[in-house]
Amino acid sequence: MDRTMKRALSADILHSLAAFVLAGLVAAIAGCGGREPPAEARLALALDMLQQGRLDDAARQLGSVRQRRGWLAAPAYGESLALRLRSQIAIRLGAREEAVSLLDEYVRRYPSMAPFAYAQGRLDLFLRFKDGQGAPALLFVRGLESEDDSPAIAIREWRNLLRDYPRSALAPAAQLRLGMLQKKLGNAAWALADLEAAAEAPPEAADAAGNAVAPQALLAAGQVNRELLSDSRAARASFEAVREKFAKAVMKEPLTQEPWSPAMMAGFELADMEGAVGVPRLEELAKTGARMAFVAEEHAGMVSAEANFRLADLMIRRGAWADAAGRLLVVAREHGEALCGPRLGPRRRYAFEAADRLEARLGSRAPDEALKALSALVGAARSKEAWAWASLKRVRLLARLGRQKEAREVLAEMERRYPKLDVDPFGDGLVVIPAKEARRTLGG
Repeated sequence: MDRTMKRALSADILHSLAAFVLAGLVAAIAGCGGREPPAEARLALALDMLQQGRLDDAARQLGSVRQRRGWLAAPAYGESLALRLRSQIAIRLGAREEAVSLLDEYVRRYPSMAPFAYAQGRLDLFLRFKDGQGAPALLFVRGLESEDDSPAIAIREWRNLLRDYPRSALAPAAQLRLGMLQKKLGNAAWALADLEAAAEAPPEAADAAGNAVAPQALLAAGQVNRELLSDSRAARASFEAVREKFAKAVMKEPLTQEPWSPAMMAGFELADMEGAVGVPRLEELAKTGARMAFVAEEHAGMVSAEANFRLADLMIRRGAWADAAGRLLVVAREHGEALCGPRLGPRRRYAFEAADRLEARLGSRAPDEALKALSALVGAARSKEAWAWASLKRVRLLARLGRQKEAREVLAEMERRYPKLDVDPFGDGLVVIPAKEARRTLGG
């Protein structure tokens, strides 16, 4: 096995292991024992071995981890972390049967822990795709393991799958992953070649999550032409083809299982290319996409909400303040409790995002219209958190306009109703107390 392969282990796992060791040391300093606990010691040694690329030695060390019990134990989960690391090492070393056994053990023993979805997903792949004595599934999963930290290895594994098992049920999925990874790396020619090949897959060809390969590949090919090659004609042709050939195709977002439509996402791409001329497309999406998820490479949300946000931006640029406010209010009222944000990061409620846009984007151009809309948003809020956040936005906008008396009246109502309510406006766990922030805005 080459040196690069041995060193390629997911960064998030190494960080988790380092956090575990640090937690153990903190516990020891706090008086949890006069020596380093065995679990932490073995994990620390395994971490050093992993960083040196000594996967076999690390696996043996991890296999002997036994976490301490009781209330004095370090605030981490040594056995579960060790088990997950062992499964990853087995995958990297090509030990399919051992990997399946370890993943199955993790799924049975730790169903309530965060990495459960990872373990279940990998285990499902091994159990569903047994053609070629499981070799294609192993190559595919090894590519997934290396995709983020060692893309060259992922490309090699998936190329080997296509070369050695071209008729495997996973071959179209590997072709799609190759194209998507090359797109992410900015390799336009390679990405387009792989995506166009994947777009020719038969209708029944599915990716690892069970979604049809062809519409995803055709949509991504259009994005490559538009973003990397600046070929608007080819991009438009791809997006129109998605809408025509796969108008009724519905996918499931792997992380949330929300339904999404490649045809609708192609509609967004075309609307973005058309600018103001694309308003009819956006209006159609705002009406028809109420229950469909918006799934882009860097952002996720709801189709209807995102279409209304784009329409609001266009209205602001046109100076149609009331129409812009109306679109933002529609988002807050119809999708206020739904979430939006980075696909792999923290997501916030649309009610918070709409309030922010009213204060910042519309408030900077038409403050009176923004204040009117924020008042309506406060009145229509479906949760106390949305009410408090919209009220804070009103205070800040009134303060910027020098309307201190009105701002203090809003603050008084906030302190009367929810003086200590904390809110997580960005979904990242960092809470604020809107009433306290409003007092600070007014110098209180």
